[in-house]
Amino acid sequence: RYVYDLATAARDAGHTVTVVFGEEGILSARLADAGIPTVRIKELGRDLHLTNDWTAYRRLRALFSRERPDVVHINSSKAGGLGALAARAAGVPTIIFTAHGWAFNESRPWWQRALIWNLAGLTVLLSHKTICVSEAVRRDIKNFPFIRRKLTVVKNGVSCPLQLPREKAREELLPGYGNTYWVGMVSELHETKRVDDAVRAFVKIKDEFSDAILVVAGEGEERARLEKLVSKLGAAGRIFFLGFVHGIDTKLSAFDAFIHTSRSEALALAVLEAGCAALPTIATRVGGIPEIIDDGATGFLVPPFRPDAVAEKLRTLFRDPARARELGAALRARIRRDFTKERMTRETLALYR
Repeated sequence: RYVYDLATAARDAGHTVTVVFGEEGILSARLADAGIPTVRIKELGRDLHLTNDWTAYRRLRALFSRERPDVVHINSSKAGGLGALAARAAGVPTIIFTAHGWAFNESRPWWQRALIWNLAGLTVLLSHKTICVSEAVRRDIKNFPFIRRKLTVVKNGVSCPLQLPREKAREELLPGYGNTYWVGMVSELHETKRVDDAVRAFVKIKDEFSDAILVVAGEGEERARLEKLVSKLGAAGRIFFLGFVHGIDTKLSAFDAFIHTSRSEALALAVLEAGCAALPTIATRVGGIPEIIDDGATGFLVPPFRPDAVAEKLRTLFRDPARARELGAALRARIRRDFTKERMTRETLALYR
């Protein structure tokens, strides 16, 4: 979404835009539909592969040398490093890197986190400017030598879409459960997202609130393990994994409450989208999430790895619907005021000059 929003905004502002990508997918299809030129470098994958990475670097350097762009804007950790190096070699005058979070915050051996921290710092050094999508992202890297003045914070923003009517959204997501209380979650099924904590939290309250279900939209390598966990905990028929759902941001009206249990987060788009839908939200106090949610005023913050804390806040929302509505409305007002797509694209494009 970030790349698409910036590419279309830059095009609309009169810039000539080309997007380079590695893997075909939703982004490349949306860019094609929008008429944004693209270049695929198939070797530009997410995983480390020395031969492919060297080929990707050479192809990027050749592209930049041939096209002579005024600005190269790079995203993601590995593509960021390769892109910054290639752009420097090609003499690109302005190189901007957006840090959407740091892999050294993931659960890894200490030596891997130290190596990744140094590689991230080198990417920032190679870039002329680095956009941090939250104050938390900036804090995590600011002590790397010689980079503090390169860092600027431009927080993520979203364009709040129209929501489907509640009954229609529920029918499209999970037919036959229209009269129940839906706890929603939108997340990659990745270890960092700690979806198992959401599962365990819901299991703690499922007998107290027999009309409640947990609905998780998103896909990932953890799905099989999570489905086994649900079965083991006796929650089959109460917890549902929908996989990837196209247009989920327009179907959040199906939910009564929203939870986000990640162990590490830059600035969670899922929480911003939940706010657009005025959902009372429970999220972990990690990364940039406290920059979105003011605990007790626009939602609830809980410590990471604490299903019991999530369960207790769910009880509060179940038992006090008026409070839940107030929290959802307050979060929606905050998103519409401080986290708009227009503000994000305006502040980002200003850095291109």
